[in-house]
Amino acid sequence: MKTDQFLTVQALADQLDIAPLTVYRLVKYGKIPAIRIGRSIRFRPAEIDAFLETVRVGPGGLAVDEPKKGKHEKRKS
Repeated sequence: MKTDQFLTVQALADQLDIAPLTVYRLVKYGKIPAIRIGRSIRFRPAEIDAFLETVRVGPGGLAVDEPKKGKHEKRKS
């Protein structure tokens, strides 16, 4: 297996245009597949592509939740 088959945290952050800290957080919370080798974290490009497909936003953009109706009434002035 060649080492050039893997992405580093910095390389992935650069590709996704996010901070390396965000990559570490995604790994910490199990949101993105990673391989830990000693103290290093590496990523397989194919697994990252599959992950990105699962978080793809549709043509309508981000879905916005409708406001939840609470038990509170509007204040009267």
